[in-house]
Amino acid sequence: MTAADGAVQQAELGGRFRRGLGLSLLNTLLSRLGTFLLGVLLARLLTPDEFGIYAAALIVQMLLLTFNDLGAAASVVRHSGDVRPLLPTAWTVAVCGGTTAFVLCLVIAPALATGLGSPGATDIVRLLAANVFLDGFAAVPGALLTRELRQASRMVADLSGVVVNLTLTGGLALAGFGAWALAIGHVAGTFVVVVVLLCVSRQLPRFGFDRGHFGEVGRYGITVVASGIVIVLSNAVPQVVTGSVLGGTALGFLYVANNVANWPVSIVSTTLDRIALATFSRARDRGVDLNRAAGEVVGMVGIAVLPGGLALAILSGPIVEVIYGSVWAPAAHVLSALAIAAVARVLTDLAFHLLLAVGAPLSSALVNVSWLVALVPATIFAAMMWGLVGVGWAQAVVAFTVAVPVHAWRLHRAGISLGALAKGLAYPALAGLLAVTGLLAIRAFAESPLLDVALGGALTAAIVGVGWYARRHHIDRALNGASPHRPVATFREGS
Repeated sequence: MTAADGAVQQAELGGRFRRGLGLSLLNTLLSRLGTFLLGVLLARLLTPDEFGIYAAALIVQMLLLTFNDLGAAASVVRHSGDVRPLLPTAWTVAVCGGTTAFVLCLVIAPALATGLGSPGATDIVRLLAANVFLDGFAAVPGALLTRELRQASRMVADLSGVVVNLTLTGGLALAGFGAWALAIGHVAGTFVVVVVLLCVSRQLPRFGFDRGHFGEVGRYGITVVASGIVIVLSNAVPQVVTGSVLGGTALGFLYVANNVANWPVSIVSTTLDRIALATFSRARDRGVDLNRAAGEVVGMVGIAVLPGGLALAILSGPIVEVIYGSVWAPAAHVLSALAIAAVARVLTDLAFHLLLAVGAPLSSALVNVSWLVALVPATIFAAMMWGLVGVGWAQAVVAFTVAVPVHAWRLHRAGISLGALAKGLAYPALAGLLAVTGLLAIRAFAESPLLDVALGGALTAAIVGVGWYARRHHIDRALNGASPHRPVATFREGS
């Protein structure tokens, strides 16, 4: 390949990243908006106990979805060269994994629901397990769209599922189906997403097995799965502890608080999940300076999540009162802490993608294990001492005192410059300081919760918008800045 050809490919990667980022962000925003509006409606139709039952079932589903494809999707995204020979093996692994997880959930659903403090959720757990089976058929076509940064096609599939989910759930809730409305709508939406993914990717299941390709799936897939399981367990710890120690009603309050806390986090994190690994993997293959690229990506992510997380923490009370009503006021007490913890989760999620890109999958799993090991006793102790508020602050303290430092250390060992990452975070830190100053002034002088939310939201959106506009071309330049004579950082797991 000539130097001119390389330059064209680099420019193509930068352009595809920008388009993919924009479409993925739009997809996420529209999906979250629909889910948010439905959540507001259901919060006024359902009781906290009903929300608690659904939340318990959802925890089980999220855990199963983490490992049901056994890493086949991640292997397809990361694979170098022609991916077609890998696909039959990937299909076999993904569908077998989803089917196994589905059957397992049917059998152990009573024990899982009881362990979460919601025995009444057993049948809903079993229904939601159908999503795990369906997701086995979505893994390969979804991974192919992600690999090719075809976010327009992915958006069609996702939004089709959202429309079906929201329509069916809202209708059933109004008809008095309670927590079942959420579960039925969720499964129906997933079915639609799978069908559309198969159509837009022009992929039908093609099963086969190749020992060499299975080894590739296993080499990266198993460690990705292990890390994913640990992450989901870490996310589930506050729900499990709250349900078992404080009861189902407290779990309902935590569900609402966690949902609000994850607004900025889930928007940015979901957007990056669909493009980060694919972009870093292609950039790695083309000799891009990953230090510079990582610093710019961290900067872009930080501009969104740092002011957003701080805004949620400062405006937690007014937000819950205005949106959900005074009956959900206890959720505001834990929201502030969860909003701070959510910022750390985005940064560690980005570190996870970087570790995969530089060839350190085992490292990505080990750092999350340390997070989980610290989180479990801290959350139990905090719940027993300070109740629901303690659960929230345990997440924030452990995230910033254990998870972030350990991830940073492993990135350094993997050859990623911490100086480049710190430089990327300088602009977000300034944006966060401006946000805190303005939000505290608004809380001091605004006369109503609605005014707090309106003015605080406008200020935060303005800070994020200006920050993204000011740095809109930095990512493009970083991805286009190949360094053919400079070796890409590599990691030795035993170092």
